[in-house]
Order: sequence, then C-alpha cells, then structure tokens
Amino acid sequence: MEAANRHADGKPTVLVAEDHADSRDALSALLEAFGYRVIVAVNGREAVQKAKRYGPDIILMDLMMPELDGFEATRTLRRDPVTRDTPIIALTALGGARKLALDAGVNHFVAKPVDSASLMDMLRLHLEAG
Repeated sequence: MEAANRHADGKPTVLVAEDHADSRDALSALLEAFGYRVIVAVNGREAVQKAKRYGPDIILMDLMMPELDGFEATRTLRRDPVTRDTPIIALTALGGARKLALDAGVNHFVAKPVDSASLMDMLRLHLEAG
C-alpha cells in the first residue's frame, strides 16, 4: 500500500486479527518492538471493519475466529476496492488450511507457532514491494 497510510511517525501499520489474547499480545509486542504501529481485531468482522477504517499496510489474519472466520474476512476484503490490494498473511495452527487460505485470497500462509524471524522477513518483503 502507499506510504500515505503511514502516520506522521513513518511507522507502517499492521492489523493483527487474532481472537486468542495471548497470541494477539505476543504478536503485538513483537511488531511494536520492530517499529510497527499495531491495530488489533478480535474477530473477523472487526478485522474487516478496521481494515476499511484504518487502511493498514498489511494484515496478519488468524483463520479460525468467531463471528466471521479469517477465510470469509479475507474474501470480504478482496471484494472491496479499498482493501483489495492490502497484503494478507494467514496465521493458523489449522492443519491442511494452506490451499483454502490461498484460495480465499491471502498472499502468504504461516503455520503456528510462528517463527518470529521468518514473519518479520515476510513483512519487510511485502512492505518494501508496496
């Protein structure tokens, strides 16, 4: 996404869509330690709303969440011109979900537990490409 989505401090914004508080807190702390601005969503419906409202530079999307799962949230974001091109990285412990996640429209799939170094490399790659 364009740099216009970044705040005056120049930090890229990451939307973390994760229903488990411990995982959400750990991801948020990691991202903030690497200089990212973090917005959190606790379910898929909130993820869609916050993505449209805040225009994050990238989204980390858990696939198994209440109200609206990450698959449907991704499909919804891909249909909207405002969020269509926002990179989405799926995060899940759900075995066999890779193809379903890619079919739903995610850019990448990361299995839990997440390897922090690989995730940071993936974020940098997407943000530098945008």
